[in-house]
Amino acid sequence: MRSTHVLILLGLLAACNSQPKEKETDTPSAPKIEPIACYQYATAADTITLKLVNMGGNVGGALFYNLKEKDRNAGTLTGTLRNNILIAEYTFKSEGTESIRQVAFKKTGNAFIEGYGETVNVNGVEKFKNVDSIVYSSSMKLQEIPCK
Repeated sequence: MRSTHVLILLGLLAACNSQPKEKETDTPSAPKIEPIACYQYATAADTITLKLVNMGGNVGGALFYNLKEKDRNAGTLTGTLRNNILIAEYTFKSEGTESIRQVAFKKTGNAFIEGYGETVNVNGVEKFKNVDSIVYSSSMKLQEIPCK
């Protein structure tokens, strides 16, 4: 089931990045899809890129980490954005192994700051023990950038 969600999400991302050929009409059952928003933290040694599609509170997207002295990983995320807090499951590959972990980001102005906290393993997924105790103090602020 997760594979199906990932494929649908990737399709949405691709569709949002392409130019529409003609104006489409909304159907009553179609979810509202806002344009993609992209965010990035980048230095000479580190890069974190977050690409989001907001579908009326539900959020999907892609997340990429390339941090010095850590394994590079890239994948998709699905979750919710409420009160400027994004809580999502991040399905990613690193060193050829697929993993899932919960991630949290707090929107401040035109940027996101990643949150950290104590985690527990629930059925093979690393989840925050208490989402209300997540600390958003990272110095790696992901600034809004034009999407590519």
